Amino acid sequence: MHMNTIRVSATHARNNFFDLLNQVALGAKVTVVRDAKEVAEIIPKATKTDWKGLMKAMNAAHGILKDYDPTDSPLRNPKLMKNWGKWDRSVKHKP
Repeated sequence: MHMNTIRVSATHARNNFFDLLNQVALGAKVTVVRDAKEVAEIIPKATKTDWKGLMKAMNAAHGILKDYDPTDSPLRNPKLMKNWGKWDRSVKHKP
C-alpha cells in the first residue's frame, strides 16, 4: 500500500490539526517538522489481522509440500559439495 506523506511545520500542525487528522483518515502520513528536524509522525491506525481468514488460508495450504524431501537438496549431498564453485571457473568475469 502506497501512503502519501505530508510534511508540515509544528505550527501548521497545531493550527490545522483536525484537517490533518482527516488526511490521515484517508490514508496519508503526516510528518511534523520543528527546527528542521522531523519530530513526529501521524499515521493511520493499523487494521486488525483477520485471524479466521489466515487460519482458513493456512488450512487450505496444509500438505502442499508433502512431496518435498529436504534430503534431496544438492547442498546436503557431500558428493556434490566437493565440486561446488568449480562450474564457473572458465567464465571470464569483467572487473
